[in-house]
Amino acid sequence: MAVLYLFREPETLYDAASCMCCLQFVMGCSGFYGWRSGFRITRWRRTYSLAVATLAVLGLFGSLSVLLAADEMHIRLLAADNLVLSIIFLELAMSTLVFVASVLSLQMGAVRHMGIYNRLAAVDSRLVQDFGANLNYRKMMRKNIVVLALVSLLYLGAINSAAIQMASGHRALFLLSAFCYTIVTGGPHFTGYVHMSLAEMLGIRFRLLQQLLDPKFLVWRFPQRQVSGQAALKSNAYSCFIPQLREMRIRQMVSMVQELHDIIQEINRVYALSLWSAMAHDLTMSTSELYLLFGQSVGMTGGGDDQEQDNGQQLLRYVALCMTPPLYKLLISPFYCDRTVKDARKCLRLIEQLDNWFPQSPSLRHLVESQMCWRLQTKTQFTSGLDVVLSRRVISLFTSVLVNYLLILIQFAMTQKMGEQIELQKIALQDWIGN
Repeated sequence: MAVLYLFREPETLYDAASCMCCLQFVMGCSGFYGWRSGFRITRWRRTYSLAVATLAVLGLFGSLSVLLAADEMHIRLLAADNLVLSIIFLELAMSTLVFVASVLSLQMGAVRHMGIYNRLAAVDSRLVQDFGANLNYRKMMRKNIVVLALVSLLYLGAINSAAIQMASGHRALFLLSAFCYTIVTGGPHFTGYVHMSLAEMLGIRFRLLQQLLDPKFLVWRFPQRQVSGQAALKSNAYSCFIPQLREMRIRQMVSMVQELHDIIQEINRVYALSLWSAMAHDLTMSTSELYLLFGQSVGMTGGGDDQEQDNGQQLLRYVALCMTPPLYKLLISPFYCDRTVKDARKCLRLIEQLDNWFPQSPSLRHLVESQMCWRLQTKTQFTSGLDVVLSRRVISLFTSVLVNYLLILIQFAMTQKMGEQIELQKIALQDWIGN
């Protein structure tokens, strides 16, 4: 943890989010980058992003085509299991499509994407200047660095170790293909982590606004003093100033709540295609890899000699490590989204009680009525493409369906293997009886 002190103290939202956006930019999935003063979109940054994406795809398939042309790789492919080969080719095809879809969608929505951070920074500025809020950017940046470091170490370790073990006479090509594969698959994965970070930042601000909208805090922070006689004439301006200031601050908080709700809708528009394609990839490949792990563990996909058993154990370790980042993102991200939506609804319920807490203000009554009409027209949910809601209930439903599908596949495979063993026993018994 001491290495975290090498990073300078974050002073703005851009500093806290710079590590996430930097990694997203390096992998070609974002056309902007910056720090402290803000993010910017320039021509060379867009050119860099598109060039990295193009070179990564061309480098991956170019190096693989050269490797597959070698005689040694032909022998390995013929000796490999058909299930393993089908999963590998499916992974390459789906990962490339997801990467291209993510790059194109995020490049087209780069202005909107950068506008999300600008709008969040404007909300933070109002919270700090008008309410003296402490947003604790250092804690946010530290968490982002720790998560990204752990995920990167796991992912890079798994891919590079597999490339080094498979490399025999073609180490440079294997390492090149591993590097390109890391970019192609890591770009959508880290884009999911950026989305999760945005949901978490929104949740923090909603919870802060809940504290500010508490009636006890409003009465304590903006008291209404009543005096009489000549003192009332002297302090008339001050006694009127406090309710006006309270009402002004309440209106500011209501506008910030609406702004954060609008940011949720903007996030849904920016990440619609990239999130949907990444979820489809993660669910499909996780099911296939879990089936592969089970098949290797019970011996459904391999032979019986020592070499194939060693290869099976290496494959188990590699698949288990590669599954960790996407599974963590797939299962944890809906919890962040769900909690943020609940915090947003709590803020709206507090706003609806303002006219009950301060009945002497008719303007607040009109504010609450307009807010309730706005709430009926606004749908507060994190969604991806095809209006798939990112919540615990939906992800649990998808997971249960895929687990049932996986269990059916496993049962079918075990039944098939058991039938093959029974046939072999019948043949052995007939041979023994014939002799």
